[in-house]
Amino acid sequence: MIDNYSFELLNKKNLKKILLIRNQKEVRKASFNSKIIQEKEHLEWFNNKIKNPFFNHYVLIHNKKTIGLGYGEKFSEENKSCLWGIISDLSIKSEIKYGSVIKYLLFEKLFENKNIIQIECQVKKGFEWIRDWYIRWGHEQINFDDKLNCYDLVLSKETWNNIKYIIYEKGFKKN
Repeated sequence: MIDNYSFELLNKKNLKKILLIRNQKEVRKASFNSKIIQEKEHLEWFNNKIKNPFFNHYVLIHNKKTIGLGYGEKFSEENKSCLWGIISDLSIKSEIKYGSVIKYLLFEKLFENKNIIQIECQVKKGFEWIRDWYIRWGHEQINFDDKLNCYDLVLSKETWNNIKYIIYEKGFKKN
């Protein structure tokens, strides 16, 4: 995949770097809440997240640089599912597809949980890479909500197990 990386639980030592990433202009624009996040709000957000027994917020660090965050949250016992998302530092120019690295590592972590059989994501309409998600990541579109201007995407554990080796073999460098 890539060398010299870690994918570790979000903690107080990397919280400030994640706030800087969350407040990047393009990240805010892509978020459902587009206002700048204050440090106090960010700390409250973190303190609420770590109280949850289903705390799955992982930070990708590559060559000692914080790249981004992949997260799983809102576990549903009934549906045996959770929501997932990523936030990555869009200022980094690299031949590595960091978003894909974060997704791959996150999906592996989430599907290690024996109670999860599918993961879901809401993606705002208008991203060029949404087509790549359908193809490369095996998502199925389950809903489109005009009010939220977003797609709901679902990935099952079975589909993930069928495609993860292909994704790994294809690699994580830009063509």
